[in-house]
Amino acid sequence: MPSALLIATALFAVSATATHAAPPPAKAHPYHLTTVSWVVANRNNLSVDDNYVTLIGRVTGRRGDETFIFSDGTGTIRLDSANFELPVGPRIVVGGRIDQAYLGFGHLEVDVRSWHYAK
Repeated sequence: MPSALLIATALFAVSATATHAAPPPAKAHPYHLTTVSWVVANRNNLSVDDNYVTLIGRVTGRRGDETFIFSDGTGTIRLDSANFELPVGPRIVVGGRIDQAYLGFGHLEVDVRSWHYAK
């Protein structure tokens, strides 16, 4: 009987230790609701590169397998959507990360991390 009590005490201690040793939850990326014109106007501002943004508008076209053309009424930008098939036409909300072109190489675009239909 004493060994059963010892095992129960040990299991309780391990579960209590595991609870306190768990890492804190990961912080969500702070998305910033903005416009395409703001992203384009800040294309040479390195402090906004890799910032997470939310855009509301429409995909107006497609270029290749992963590149979509997006417009929100203030401008047009490329979306890189390797993980999502975006619908052309309906109004959508896109969350993504700004990817700036450096020294003229590449394109200013938003790497899509999430999307859903706008209400």
